[in-house]
Amino acid sequence: MDLVTLGTSAAYPTVERACSGYLIHDGDVRILMDMGSGVVRNLMRWTDPGGLSAIILSHLHQDHFIDIYPLYYFLAYREVQNLPLDIYAPEGAREFILQIFPPGSERGVDRVYRFKSLEDRGFFDVGGVRCQSIAVKHNLPAFGMRISGKQLLAYSSDTEFDEALFDIASGSDLFICEATKQADYKDVLHLTAKQAGLVAQKSGAKKLMLTHIWPEFDPALSRQMAAEEYGGPIIIAEDNMLISMGS
Repeated sequence: MDLVTLGTSAAYPTVERACSGYLIHDGDVRILMDMGSGVVRNLMRWTDPGGLSAIILSHLHQDHFIDIYPLYYFLAYREVQNLPLDIYAPEGAREFILQIFPPGSERGVDRVYRFKSLEDRGFFDVGGVRCQSIAVKHNLPAFGMRISGKQLLAYSSDTEFDEALFDIASGSDLFICEATKQADYKDVLHLTAKQAGLVAQKSGAKKLMLTHIWPEFDPALSRQMAAEEYGGPIIIAEDNMLISMGS
């Protein structure tokens, strides 16, 4: 299983970093997990978007889904064989996302995208890859993910500290964890890097990737904070990194 980090910034893109997005490649299966601003541009560096097997949207904050709009136009006007493309997202995603499309776009969107609802502790398969969604605490419905192919990839989504994170990360080969904060601002419903390290340590994750760090923060400090709790390898996510999980 390979992972490409297509977007790693929190809330807004920067010159160097798109918003959240990850490409998971296992055999012939290609899953796009989240697609914030700038992700489709980076996706095109690595694969033909027409060859995607499925999309997962962990939650419906714009920095995690807004590139669904440009991807629609790419897919709608090309000879793509596997349409509609399955999108696994929180319940109500179709109606919510249609609001960013011009009026009368329902038929076109339904030709390109087929929405399926994520459920807490629910399972679904994409090719031979087994996926489990687990609800986490945020200010709207959000789901962490466990993706099992040749290796086990875990993803926190955006979340405040939550016991469910230990189940998400348990025994993972790589735990991708948001680490937005460097201090525990109570009104910001995200994790600190130290909390990310704590979850990784207690869940037995083999590697920890810190992502979604606030753009103005020093990632080296986030690494240091996570290392206070976690003794394993720590990766600071940057755009367009290729991580071979089998090595």
